[in-house]
Order: sequence, then C-alpha cells, then structure tokens
Amino acid sequence: MGKQFLEITRKTEVDAIIAQIAAEVARVRVGAGTGAGAGGSAEKVGISDILGRIASSDIFSAIDVPTFDRAIMDGYAVVASDTFYTDETNPISLIIKGYLSAGESPATSQSVEKRYCIGISTGAPIPTGANAVVKVEDTSEYTGDSDHGAIKKVKVYRPVAPGENIMPAASDIKRGEQIVRSGTTFTPRETGILAACGINEVYVRKKPTVAIISTGNELIAPGEVLAPAKIYDVNAQTLCDSVRESGCIPHFAGIARDNIEEISLKLTESLEKGADVIIATGGTSAGVDDLLLRAIEECAGAESKILVHGVDIKPGKPFIFGLLAEKPFFGLPGNPTPALITFSLFVAPLLRTISGTGTGTERRGYNEKRIEAKAAQRIFSERGRNEYVLVNIVPVPVPVKNSVKKQEEASFLAYPILTGSGAITTLSKAEGYIFMEKGKEIIEEGDEVEVELLM
Repeated sequence: MGKQFLEITRKTEVDAIIAQIAAEVARVRVGAGTGAGAGGSAEKVGISDILGRIASSDIFSAIDVPTFDRAIMDGYAVVASDTFYTDETNPISLIIKGYLSAGESPATSQSVEKRYCIGISTGAPIPTGANAVVKVEDTSEYTGDSDHGAIKKVKVYRPVAPGENIMPAASDIKRGEQIVRSGTTFTPRETGILAACGINEVYVRKKPTVAIISTGNELIAPGEVLAPAKIYDVNAQTLCDSVRESGCIPHFAGIARDNIEEISLKLTESLEKGADVIIATGGTSAGVDDLLLRAIEECAGAESKILVHGVDIKPGKPFIFGLLAEKPFFGLPGNPTPALITFSLFVAPLLRTISGTGTGTERRGYNEKRIEAKAAQRIFSERGRNEYVLVNIVPVPVPVKNSVKKQEEASFLAYPILTGSGAITTLSKAEGYIFMEKGKEIIEEGDEVEVELLM
C-alpha cells in the first residue's frame, strides 16, 4: 500500500505556519507570566538557579548601592582642605585617630576633624567629618611626640580634592531603580546586580514542558533485554536532550505500541499533565501501521487540527504539525536521523520562541547559527526533491594573505555523511546540514556551501 499524505507542504509554508503558532503561544505565555507573583507562566526561583532563565517582570532595587559612602582605596580618610598646599617637598602631618577596616562601622569617637585622619581600608565606610581619602602610597606613617607621649602620625605628600577616592552612597544603584527588565535572560552580570541589592529570589518565566511519546511495536527502553526483532528506543533520549537545549523541560511519556487506543491514551495523559507541547515519533505516514492521525482524532476530536501532514524535504517528508486541544503537536518520523533533523528544522524554533532562549549553537563555539564552508567532496542529491545533506565540519587553518605575522583564520570543510538516515551513527557524526534545493543535483568538491548547524 503506498504512503498517502493529506497534502505535501513546502518547507517555507511550514516555517510560516509554525512561526505564527509559536508567536501566539509565546504572547499568551508572556502575558500569563507578567508581574511578581503572577500565576500560570511565572515561578519564584533562587538566584543560584536562574542562570539562563528569563525575568517574568521588571525588578527594582529596595536599597541604595552602596548604602554608605565607602573608600575605594587603602589610605587615610582626611579633611580635603588640609592637603591643598602639600607636596613632596612640603608634606603636611596629620594625627591618626584610629583605623577602619571593611565591614567595620566607625565609632562616634572616630569622627575626623582638621589636622586629624583615620587609616582606612578599601570598602570601609567613610567616618563623619572626612570628605576624601589619600592613597597609602602618597603617605608615610611615623611616630611623633605630644604632651601626652608618643602618637601615630602620617605625612601626606599629595593633595586630594573633596570626594576623591570615595564612592558616594547610591552612586551605583538608587533605591527604587530598575535593575532588570522583564524578558531579560539572566547572566552572571544580572545575578551579580541582584546579589548586590540583597535579592535572593526572583520571578522567572516557567520553562515550557514538552511531552515526548515514542510509538512502535519494535521499541524497547535502553537497559531492557534485547529480544529478537526489537530495537532500543533512540528518539526518547535524543529528543529529551534536544528539548532541554531548546530551553524547555522534557517529559518522556513512554513507549506506545502500534495501537490507536494506546497512542490516544498517551496523548490524553500528556494533555492532562499540562504539557505545553507534545511530540510523537513514528506513525506519521498513512499506512497500515501508521496510526497517529487516527489516535489524534480519537484523543481530541474536534479540538484537534492538523495543519501540516507531509513536507517537501528529504529526509523528513512524513512530518505532522497541528494543534491538539490548542497545544502545539508535532509528529516526527520514527527513524532517529530524520526525527532529529525535523526537530531542528521545525520543533526547535517553536520551542526557542516560547521559551525565549537563543539559537543553541553557542555551546559549539560558533558565533552564528550558520557558517560558510567548502564541500570536501562531490555531493549528489535526489532529483526533484528538496534535500538536507548531513555533514561533519572540519576546521582548516588558512594563512591570511599579505600578513607579516602570517596569522591564520578559520575555514571549514563540510564532509557529507553517507551512512543513511536509518543509521544511528549518522547522528553522532553530524554537526550540521547543507540544503540542496529541488533542481540542484550536484555540489562539486570545493564549492562554497552554507551549513546550518544542528543544535
């Protein structure tokens, strides 16, 4: 029996359909997660766990930073006017009343008057009466005489202006100032500001949850005894990890046998558990053993809407996208390589949009989602089909022309992976893919190609 699809859709149209749904879902989620304490799509998280998370509301400081005038140099807190006419040949001598360290509050007796000073450490509060700090390297401490015996004094060799070497209170952050905008992705810069303001918990957008269902009589979980005619489920692991890389939380709903009722039950359970997105692998074509469409109908009925069934790419033609009780639903091919390619092409963009995360390529050390490379060998494509050719990327040093230092710049060779979409080793070797548009049958060795990086 031939495989029949509702309608083969062009990839550009599929991209547009998914982008529209993704934008709508993201808009609803952002609206539900706005404001401190907002329900739905916001949750309170400790700042030790918010790296990479997204602020669900604006955050304001409840304190001034710093909360007091503080020294930014080791030295002596002085009355600035005492130093105005001093220099290396005519230093002024000041009496040292005491010393202040960072974290130590000045006593009332440690106020500074003219001709006196207090030794001070970086970060210590400025004592009353002082309005400048002389750096320790511009002074020399000695023991002098007085009517009451020996006293500690310091010679100052350089004048200072009022406010010099002092960070005034609230000069960094003022109380009530906005320190993080809603929608900001938390990095160490933001977490440092939060810590400086004494904030240890913030509201962030909840990560979307993604239910993953594997279908097929032949599948068993890794770790089980491999019986005849059975294979281990690869998609559960690769898709769960891909979901995490897309900024979402995966929930593996289990393996469903090729049975309408069993698949429908998994779909229903995923909806009941609050999945924001559902992914099923296998059963996406229209054949005797391909039951996913009928299971969707049984699960949601009128609440289901199939928007795409079949896309004009290779590998990945048997692809489904639609809404299941208003939740985005993806049906991916059962073979691991087409499943991961269709995830990268269609699922990942939606997940990144609704989770607010980046492209996912930063971890590979590349700055872009695409890179330019040269074909390492001749590459053939099937006539009359848009094809995605998986490739391995090898950096090749290229000397920079007309450079005295003969520095090298990065170039890349793209090697096609020829093990086929059904081979699991194809996944482990692939770093990206080349798009060969319908009608282009050959890429010659050495041709410039654009490589779309896998997540």
